[in-house]
Amino acid sequence: MNGEQKLKDYAASCLAKKVYVIDNDIIHFANFGSSSCTAVIGEHSVILIDAVRSSVYARQVREILSEYTDKPVRTIIYTTILPETQGGSGVFADTVEQVIGCTETVRPRIARTCLNDVKEMRKIFTRGYGLADKLIIPDGNTRQEVITSFDSTRDSWLEPTMWIENNCSMEIDGVRLSLLRTPGETPETITVWLPEKKAAAVGSLFYGTFPNFNIVTGSDYMETEIWCDSLRKVRDLEPEILLPAMTVPVTGRENVRTVLTTFADALEYILTETLTGINDGLDLDEIIASVSLPEQYQTWYLEERFGRVEWMIRAIWARNMGWFSGLAAELTPLPAETFHEELIQLIGYEKLSQRIGRALSDGEYQLALQLCELDSRRYRVQKKQALKALGRESDCLGERYFLLARAEEL
Repeated sequence: MNGEQKLKDYAASCLAKKVYVIDNDIIHFANFGSSSCTAVIGEHSVILIDAVRSSVYARQVREILSEYTDKPVRTIIYTTILPETQGGSGVFADTVEQVIGCTETVRPRIARTCLNDVKEMRKIFTRGYGLADKLIIPDGNTRQEVITSFDSTRDSWLEPTMWIENNCSMEIDGVRLSLLRTPGETPETITVWLPEKKAAAVGSLFYGTFPNFNIVTGSDYMETEIWCDSLRKVRDLEPEILLPAMTVPVTGRENVRTVLTTFADALEYILTETLTGINDGLDLDEIIASVSLPEQYQTWYLEERFGRVEWMIRAIWARNMGWFSGLAAELTPLPAETFHEELIQLIGYEKLSQRIGRALSDGEYQLALQLCELDSRRYRVQKKQALKALGRESDCLGERYFLLARAEEL
C-alpha cells in the first residue's frame, strides 16, 4: 500500500467529520476543520469545550447542536490557547456569559512577534491550504470550508473572562467538573474532567496519531517527560470516555487506560533511547538509524500520520544538546554555497546531471533532492520532480503537504 492510500484510509477512519452523541448530555463534534469540540448540556444552558478553528465550522456546530437542544451556549472552556480552540468562539458571542482559559506561559515577546509571518506560512504549507483539490486527502471538510477557515481574525475571538492557574473544581449550571492543568503539546493545556460521566476532554494532550513535534512549523519544544506525566495523570482518573482535540473519541475504561498508557510509554521510550544514545556518544544520524517504536507500540493511534519519530529525536537533540552535532567539521563549517561549488568542481556537472537523472528514474527521490541542492537553480525542474514524488509517496500528512507546497512554489 502506498503512502497516499495509507493517508486516505487513515483520514476515513480517524479524521472523518462526524458528530458523536456520547450520551444525552454530551455531544462531540469531531474533526470540524482541524479541530473538534464538545458540548455538555446543563440544566439551562450548554457548556462548550473549545470552539473549533473558525466561524465557518463554529456555525455548523451551532446549527447541528440546535437539533439536539434549544439551550444556549453560556460557557466556553478552552483546553488551550490556540486558534484551533478559539477561532470560532465569536459565533457564540450573543449568548456566552463566561469564557474560561488557562493562564498562558510567558514566552519571549520579540521572537513571537518577529516570527509570526514565517510560522503562519509554514502552517499553510503543512495543512495544504494552497494545494489543488486533487492533492488533498479527503476528510469530509469541503475545500471551500478549508479555504475560508482563516476568516475569523483574532479580534473576533472571545477572550477568557476567567483564568485558571491551578487545578480547580466547580459546578456550572448543574454540571460538576474539574479543570486540571495537563501540559503536553502546549504548556497551557487543561483537561476538563466530568466525574459523573467519567469523561475527560483532553484537548491536544492525545490525538490518535504519533504527535507532530512541530519541527516543520517551528513551534516551541514540547517537554516530553511532562507530557507523559500528564497522560498518566488523566489515566489515573480512570476515565471511560476520552474526547481528544482531533481524530476520534475513545470509549471503555480498559480501552482508554490502555491507550493513554501506551501513548505515554511510547513517547517516554523515544525520549529515553535518544538521551541514552546521546550519552553513549552517538551522533544524530546514528541515533535516528537505531531508534524506532518497538512492536508493542505499533498501534493505530501511534502511526506516523502527523509526526515522525525522527522529528521527535531531532527535537530532543536540539532541546538537550543545542545546534551543535558534535562533529568537528560542523563547528564552524564553510557556507553551504562555497562547499557546494567545491563539490561540483570535483564531480562536474555532466556526472552530477547523470546521477540526478538516474536517481529520479530509480525512485531514489530523497537522494535526487539532496543532489539538486548543490545547484538548486540549475536543477529546478528536477528538484520539483523529486519534491512531488516524495510528497505523493509520504504517509505523513504534514510532510506530504509541505513537500507538495514547496514543489508548487517552483
